[in-house]
Amino acid sequence: MQELVQQSMIIDSTSLIYSGTKFIQNNFGVPGLIAALILLLSLTVLLIARILRIAFDVFRFVIIPSVAVTFIATYFLPYSFTYILPVTMALFSVVLIFKS
Repeated sequence: MQELVQQSMIIDSTSLIYSGTKFIQNNFGVPGLIAALILLLSLTVLLIARILRIAFDVFRFVIIPSVAVTFIATYFLPYSFTYILPVTMALFSVVLIFKS
């Protein structure tokens, strides 16, 4: 355990992974390594799924509506597309924040 703490003080990911693997192997054996790998993979999948969901929500609720509203507003207002787009992006970002 003391070796794991010492290795975590040094910013070296390979030695940290090696000492963590050795710690799990010594205390829990091969089933512990398999359980740790399954835990790590499931957390990675959950994190990637959450990031993809957020990206899809931003695309669906911010980018598409703001571009559509900006395109329509350019016909009725004397401003150009590049002046109106940041305003509509901010507006729909606030809407997404309150929606979530």
